[in-house]
Amino acid sequence: MSTGRLTAAPGQLGLVQSLLNTLDLESGRDDLVELPRMQAWLADRRLASAGTRFDEADRKRLADARRALHELVAANSGREVRPRAVTTLNEAARRVRLGVRLHPVDGYRLMAEGVGIDRPIGELLINVMTSMATGTWPRLKVCANEACRRAFYDASRNRSGRWCSMATCGNRSKGRAYRLRRGGHARRAGRAAARGDRDMQVAS
Repeated sequence: MSTGRLTAAPGQLGLVQSLLNTLDLESGRDDLVELPRMQAWLADRRLASAGTRFDEADRKRLADARRALHELVAANSGREVRPRAVTTLNEAARRVRLGVRLHPVDGYRLMAEGVGIDRPIGELLINVMTSMATGTWPRLKVCANEACRRAFYDASRNRSGRWCSMATCGNRSKGRAYRLRRGGHARRAGRAAARGDRDMQVAS
């Protein structure tokens, strides 16, 4: 697993980032692979009470939503979103019942009122919509390191961040590019030397 510091998304967008990073490609960790682990993750983030019961279909729906959201976030890094990902999220949104809660200072807040897994998925989708409305959504990206692919928040001024951590994934990527360039130079030099040898043989 990368040991560099991962920039956390602000506010409730951090919950979306946390969901995406329940799957860690480098370590093989997946917090949604089993029901008890999924329930613990939801409870730890107050998306469901500890006693809420879920089944395998619920687990699969949350994992499907994670996969679709990952594609949506990857689009912020220039990747294409497959239509199936959008369909998955739209289907999830249709299942959610939204309610409004008034607040004397904040005005109102949308609340997900679905039962079972619909409620936490609804809360996550509300966070996505809020982030899109406030302009923070384009800064949530997926690491360009194919072996990592973790979600990170791009806090750079010009939104040019590509890696979850410059100290780890960024340096690894630059190191690979440097080695490829050196290898290319060496191959070209070798071919030039070989041509020079052939030319000398012809001349003699």
